[in-house]
Amino acid sequence: MSKLKSFQLIMIVAVILGLLPVLGQTGTKKAGNVAGPDVIAIDLSKEMASNEMKPVKFFHAKHNQAVEGRCEQCHVRDKETLVFKFKRTDQPPTKELYHENCISCHAEKKAAGRESGPLAAECRSCHGALAEPPDTAWTKIPFSKSLHYIHESSEFIVSTAKGQTDNCSACHHNANEKSRQIYYTKGEESACVYCHKETKTQDVRSIRDASHDSCVACHEKLGSKKIKAGPVTCYGCHDVREQAKIEVVKTVPRLKRNQPDVALMTGLSSSGKNPKYLMNPVAFNHVGHETRAESCKVCHHESLKKCSDCHTPAGDVKGDFIRLEQAMHSVQSGQSCVGCHNQKTTASDCAGCHAMMPSTNLLDTSCAVCHNTPDNQVVADEKMKPVLAQKMVSSRAKTHETIDAEKIPEIVQISILADEYKPSEFPHRKVVQAITKRIEKSELANAFHKDQQALCMGCHHNSPRSMEPPRCASCHGKTSDAASGRPGLKAAYHGQCITCHQEMGIKEVLATDCIKCHAKK
Repeated sequence: MSKLKSFQLIMIVAVILGLLPVLGQTGTKKAGNVAGPDVIAIDLSKEMASNEMKPVKFFHAKHNQAVEGRCEQCHVRDKETLVFKFKRTDQPPTKELYHENCISCHAEKKAAGRESGPLAAECRSCHGALAEPPDTAWTKIPFSKSLHYIHESSEFIVSTAKGQTDNCSACHHNANEKSRQIYYTKGEESACVYCHKETKTQDVRSIRDASHDSCVACHEKLGSKKIKAGPVTCYGCHDVREQAKIEVVKTVPRLKRNQPDVALMTGLSSSGKNPKYLMNPVAFNHVGHETRAESCKVCHHESLKKCSDCHTPAGDVKGDFIRLEQAMHSVQSGQSCVGCHNQKTTASDCAGCHAMMPSTNLLDTSCAVCHNTPDNQVVADEKMKPVLAQKMVSSRAKTHETIDAEKIPEIVQISILADEYKPSEFPHRKVVQAITKRIEKSELANAFHKDQQALCMGCHHNSPRSMEPPRCASCHGKTSDAASGRPGLKAAYHGQCITCHQEMGIKEVLATDCIKCHAKK
């Protein structure tokens, strides 16, 4: 048997970052039973392979590293751009194509005294091999606002749309489903993942394939012209150590997409000249949230349309029948307002109080923090809504009201449980002021804790807002109350204080250091 036919080899060294399997360009498919994101199964059709050998498990990242990111070792160019098919442009793949090129490459490396892959007589080393994939530090690369701005401001990435001074059209596009043509419309740019999903759908490439086809090809094209560009190696993008080397722009200008500065978020029970509002509308500071969010996808998870376009008050198929109220208030969803705010409470500055609170423990005034637009100012005129929203956002206080320090008890003596230890001298004022200082930099905390009395509810969790809240012993007895699930007084004190210290990262007082709070008699 000839050298070519004796070895239905290995590889496609063709696919940048594991692209091939789902592009429908190479006749390959993913190895479903092999771990590793860069593993490709080279499995030609029965007509092409003659059904002689099992598919080849090809480790793309390993080969990409072996050629030091020189993609042209395995790919050919169409004009200036590499085509991510193995050694061809539009031709169908053949086993002869793989055997001749892969084996010859291995033979060259072997002759040069370098580590190489299997040679002609080692068929089973590639076909049906059970070798585990090499260890890789592969992780998804986050396309952050900083990374987006680096591309957006690059002088080497140019617009493909006539008359456009910016370069958004170089990457962003829409698609005509009937003609299957792509086009660009200014102001309608969206995140790639809204159309390109994790797996290929009909005629739409997966996000993996689309991004590699665009990003890696662009990086390689610029690099071939000696222009500084992004990585072309797998590890260059997907190794966390390499990701840490990527430049981070600390102050990123606002994204350009004609998005509103503010919006009046409403849920209508009826439309027309006199719409009825289900709840006081929310004046939403859109630009303010943009500065805090890592990307638009933090909130806009399926498209960049308004939330109410898919999530209607009654529920619609476009929003998976998740009603507007549910979408905005779901504690479990990171895209909802309440869910996102709830996630923020896990930060160390907030968790001291919130870790001990049930998620449903909302004050009567909590809803009004957001739903504070007066009914009589709501108008049906769409042009007036942003005007009202801006007015309400501008009127919000940036800080919360503080209480005169002299009105805050300096020391609270906890003596009701004194036994073998002396009473605890609790530095009440110092603790209150320390918590106040921690939240001063948080606009979210300032919004929900408009005055310092609201902070008191962190410890005095079930009492009315007051400068003289009842003592803990008013609700917690010496023994626990099994019926209500209320802990005993000793457990309540220790649970509240120790949990707060742990959640806020206070290491000066350890949970096992009793005499730090209680001097022994």
